[in-house]
Amino acid sequence: MQFKSLSIATLLATAAIAADSSSSATSTSSGSVPSGCSLGSSATATAQSDLDKYSGCSTLVGNLTVSGVLGSGALANVKKFDGSLRIFNATDLVTFSADSIEEITGSLELQSLTVLTTASFGALEKVGTISLITLPAISTFATNLKSASNILISDTSLESIDGFSALKTVDSFNINNNRYLTSVKASLSTVSNALELGFNGQNTALSFDELIWANNITLSSVANVSFANLQNVNASLGFINNTFSSLTVDQLKSVGQTFTISSNDDLDSVSFKNLTSIGGGFVIANNTNLKTIDTFSEVTTIGGALNVIGNFSTLDLSSLKSVRGVADVETSASNFSCDALKKLQNKGAIQGDKFVCKNGAVSSSSSVSHTSSGSSSASKGHSSTTSGSATDSDSSSSTASIKTSKSSKSKGAAAVGYTIPQASVFGLLTAVLSALL
Repeated sequence: MQFKSLSIATLLATAAIAADSSSSATSTSSGSVPSGCSLGSSATATAQSDLDKYSGCSTLVGNLTVSGVLGSGALANVKKFDGSLRIFNATDLVTFSADSIEEITGSLELQSLTVLTTASFGALEKVGTISLITLPAISTFATNLKSASNILISDTSLESIDGFSALKTVDSFNINNNRYLTSVKASLSTVSNALELGFNGQNTALSFDELIWANNITLSSVANVSFANLQNVNASLGFINNTFSSLTVDQLKSVGQTFTISSNDDLDSVSFKNLTSIGGGFVIANNTNLKTIDTFSEVTTIGGALNVIGNFSTLDLSSLKSVRGVADVETSASNFSCDALKKLQNKGAIQGDKFVCKNGAVSSSSSVSHTSSGSSSASKGHSSTTSGSATDSDSSSSTASIKTSKSSKSKGAAAVGYTIPQASVFGLLTAVLSALL
């Protein structure tokens, strides 16, 4: 699967660059700096001599674009950039340095620099947005970053991303389509919008061991991941189309919306020992080698649909008290027992309009339909229909069938599979969400 388009978070981050550029250029009065250090609304540098004009400035005000045919560039002595710095489409640029800059109030954007190998911002501690897009030759990007709102690194040749050891909080952290990438390490403790990594190098390993809380997390095409201290995910958590064989997130207590583990062909072991609450749908599907699912014994509530599809013989949901949506549990293993789930359904704990539990020993579904007092949905109350069932939070009206053909990626164990389109990271998650709604 090849990642060809930027995700929703990528587009948002790119839009943020424009917003940063517009607002930050006016944040400092041009009268407070020498006239030669005020760029007006914007300025363009196409040669080193253009950059040298600003060497006497400790602060630059405005938005500066570096482009043209210069082979190397350096912005010396400037400590604060009250605006945005954009280095764009400088097709001969091999190196660029601005090692005196400590703060950029807007955005730092490096884009479409086809021969750039080194970019150095060694003193940079604070920036609104960092955006590195289409840098096919870059091997080194250096900062001392301590504060940033958005990080976007897409379509570069970086092999490792580990320059964020002092950065603790971001709005979004998006690393995608970096085919040589093998390692991402960050000391983030909170991500207030989205942590999204996907379609990088085949052996990419992620380490987010200091992360405690995030709003959304979506991982795809990851070989190894570590979340040693992750406790809460406010919205959705998705592990889709990865290559790791084990997944351990034992400190996680709650997921506010949809929880997804899907199409991870090599996955044979999962551990979520302290997870108790899922506010939306619970989806485990098309994980060909996952035979035992016994680590969710502390889960008490599922706010959306319960969908588990694969080749498992064990599913332990022994503490489960409530499922607000449909339940669809299907396995090709003949020794799986539906008894525990049927007891829940008979007690009314499964509130959706449809209950299906099927193992490989039967040729047809042992499904039971009942009528509830209206389609139940999670916290925000938007109605939705999935074969007459309830769905998870934040869903708008839609109709979809949970049953589709087997995934082309699956190795054939699941009785019924999800088909997930080859699209962006959020596209994958959207496909799973659509199956729930």
